[in-house]
Amino acid sequence: MAYQSLGEFIKAADAIGEVRHVEGADLELDVGCLTELTAERNGPMLVFDKFAGYPASYRVCANANRTLRRFALALELPIDAHPVELLRLWREKRTSAVPVPTSIVRDGPVLERVQQGNDVNIESFPAPRWHTGDGGRYIGTQDMVILRDPDQGWVNMGCYRAMIQGRDRISLWINPMKHGRIIAQRYWSQGKAAPVAVVLGCEPVTWMTASMSPPFGTSEYDLAGAYRGRPVEVVQLPESGLPVPAEAEIVIEGVIPPDSEETANEGPFGEWPGYYTHQGPEAVVRIQRIYHRQNPILAGAPPLRPIGWSNYTNYVHIWEHLERSGITDIAGVWGFYNGLLTVVALRQRYAGHAKQALITAAGFRHGDMKTYYVTVDDDIDPSNLEEVQWAMCTRVDPATAVDIIRDAWTADLDPRLSPAKRQAGDLTVGRMLINACKPFSWRDQFPKTNVFSAEERAVVEKKWRDLLEKVTTKPKQY
Repeated sequence: MAYQSLGEFIKAADAIGEVRHVEGADLELDVGCLTELTAERNGPMLVFDKFAGYPASYRVCANANRTLRRFALALELPIDAHPVELLRLWREKRTSAVPVPTSIVRDGPVLERVQQGNDVNIESFPAPRWHTGDGGRYIGTQDMVILRDPDQGWVNMGCYRAMIQGRDRISLWINPMKHGRIIAQRYWSQGKAAPVAVVLGCEPVTWMTASMSPPFGTSEYDLAGAYRGRPVEVVQLPESGLPVPAEAEIVIEGVIPPDSEETANEGPFGEWPGYYTHQGPEAVVRIQRIYHRQNPILAGAPPLRPIGWSNYTNYVHIWEHLERSGITDIAGVWGFYNGLLTVVALRQRYAGHAKQALITAAGFRHGDMKTYYVTVDDDIDPSNLEEVQWAMCTRVDPATAVDIIRDAWTADLDPRLSPAKRQAGDLTVGRMLINACKPFSWRDQFPKTNVFSAEERAVVEKKWRDLLEKVTTKPKQY
């Protein structure tokens, strides 16, 4: 049964040992630093409570679905599946899913409390300073920004960082190519402010779907219903009529005025590559009302240096793209450092097969900042970085197996862009394609490895399970 709320998901994660409760942490340093330290250790979800100056039970939940186990738990998939098998199951679920429209209900927990008029104060909720050098407190790091297309009437959800600018203002950084920006500009071109709702906490599948960027015109709500196996129950907000999850934690309702009318200085903010980059005037939300539960939980997924975590759905997208493009015999796709290093495992069928896979993966539209692409044979686990590095060190001839693509598109967040290129709007860098497969023309004569076969290892692991469970292992770097 799909989770109805963030609170339900926290209870389920707690039941399998995936939650730690923390009381009395400092919003200025403790919350952000503890979130980073536990994430780097592949650690639990953190639920913070009892902040100085805020009511008890006004909580912050960090890293809700950052690990593979919690990602699987959210999607109701096997929590201890091998990473590549988990992606395969997620692909199957996506492929068989049929869009399910929302179910409109009259009331919900999100409407338990309302701030309006002079009582509006977004600063009444405990928003951490997630990184020491942030330009302010970011209340939206696991948010959903909801807008309705003024021409076609469909509802879009996107995930854009939101910074507190005052009691009744937040700023949003929305890239020009994002659907939310396109919709807002349609209002602005008519001389209107864009009605908007910002959800600051809900069950994890709906939030994950909001970050997936389906084709323009497809509502993420319908896809969330498909992945959950039941409709997302929504209430329609009084001012805008925008639908928001009835079980949400906190919801802002307001308008985004044209940027010619009002902006705010946004940033700096520590972003997912591990650096501060973007800062400047960005769109604002004029807050009209704030709705929240009696005991709200602010959801937080701050961008952290990508050590030990990834947006796993990105690898599903690449896998699907490879197969749509005619690349056969893909054994698995994985990545490291949130995809900065992307690995494709395949069974070589013909000369140039691995190179074809590399070029196709590097051309995927979600490839911004994805710089290093590696192909490996199907005897290599693409989710095991040590195996991938071993293949690179023993099967790659740098003189013949490495190619460089120049002037490839990257993102504004890329720290490798020089000030001159950034000022000129030249958002391009190189990409490296590494063929770490055995050379196809003499692969049958390539030296045999001295590794026990998968079947042999399975027999011994079953026989000596008690011994092996006591052996200390390194944390998995997914």
